[in-house]
Amino acid sequence: MFTGRHLLTDHVEVERKIASGGYKWTPLAPEVIPAFVAEHDLGPFPVMQEKLREVVELGGFGYHLGAEAFAEAFSGWWSRRHGWDADPALVVPNTSVLQGVWASVEAFTNLGDAVVLPTPVYFPFHDIGPTTGRRVVEWQLVRDSEGWHHDLDDLELLLVQDPGIRLLLLCHPHNPTGKVLTPAQLTRIVELAIEHDVIIASDEIHADFTYPGNKHVPTATIPGAAPVTVTLTSGIKTFAIGGLRASVAAFADERLLARFNQIPTNLLGGQNRLGSLAAVVGWNHGDDWVDELVALFDRHRHHLLDRLANELPDIRVHMPESTFLAWLDLSSYEPGDRPGSWLRNRTNVLGKDGPLFGSGGEGHVRLTFGTSTAMLDQILDRLVAGLGGSGNR
Repeated sequence: MFTGRHLLTDHVEVERKIASGGYKWTPLAPEVIPAFVAEHDLGPFPVMQEKLREVVELGGFGYHLGAEAFAEAFSGWWSRRHGWDADPALVVPNTSVLQGVWASVEAFTNLGDAVVLPTPVYFPFHDIGPTTGRRVVEWQLVRDSEGWHHDLDDLELLLVQDPGIRLLLLCHPHNPTGKVLTPAQLTRIVELAIEHDVIIASDEIHADFTYPGNKHVPTATIPGAAPVTVTLTSGIKTFAIGGLRASVAAFADERLLARFNQIPTNLLGGQNRLGSLAAVVGWNHGDDWVDELVALFDRHRHHLLDRLANELPDIRVHMPESTFLAWLDLSSYEPGDRPGSWLRNRTNVLGKDGPLFGSGGEGHVRLTFGTSTAMLDQILDRLVAGLGGSGNR
């Protein structure tokens, strides 16, 4: 069924990307290079295509089993890659991490309760307030000369001052800054959650892209975390299969799972057959391919920062410890309230507007470097050409 060892290919076929009809590679490309979506260009894992092709040729589009295999594959991957021996019996398949987030809000909070967001943060999370009747409290990351940091004293102050906070949405690793929380930081966060009766919804979708010098520690593995933590993650970032819709809400405590399961099952949707199958294949067979992918993006993050430092020093950016996202501060160029559009107009590179991510996003653009080395250099060449002279500001 599977043929040989599948090596990663450091190449993007732009015509095929456009023809595939995805959200990222629109007909505007290649005139406009898309770097605005947190989706890399080097997937999917080839073995997935082989297996999905078999199912398509067999016409296997009916109802399906597979939730157990899906949970077991997830648990095996997280055990090998991140040291968490998650119990497959406590894994709830669903459609997306966002679905898991909204389900957690419904399960663990009431109308009028508050949800903490570590801002700047993945922009759809800001829809929680207006769509659920909950309050949103921003826990703002702070920045110094070394990069972005979580201020745990500030988190404690927020929890003390607002007893209505019931949920902390932890973006771990953090999107858009690429910050990785340490075991000591996670331990303190768990202590505060227990002390203030707060549930942690830990979005760990970027965990597989954690680079040397840092280590992803699943929140659920922190002593005491199990009764207060739900882990929300997926293989879609790792394998570039966002359109296949397969995700998990994973628990380490039966009582917390029971509370989550009060949400009607049909609202969680479940994963479709092709998405489930693709995730199982990736989690069971993708280790070598992902190792190559992470090593490539590790080189990319250094290359990107080196070129910006040498050729565009007015762009302020810190080395991401995880993700394939660069959080570019263009404030010195005065890009206005839509810096992504400003950048595109000058460079034909499309990033994501920083203000969408909340406090701390002013003047910023999130740029995806999860692409081929050649495409990354094309992006950087355009940035240099468009922003290199003071007359372009």
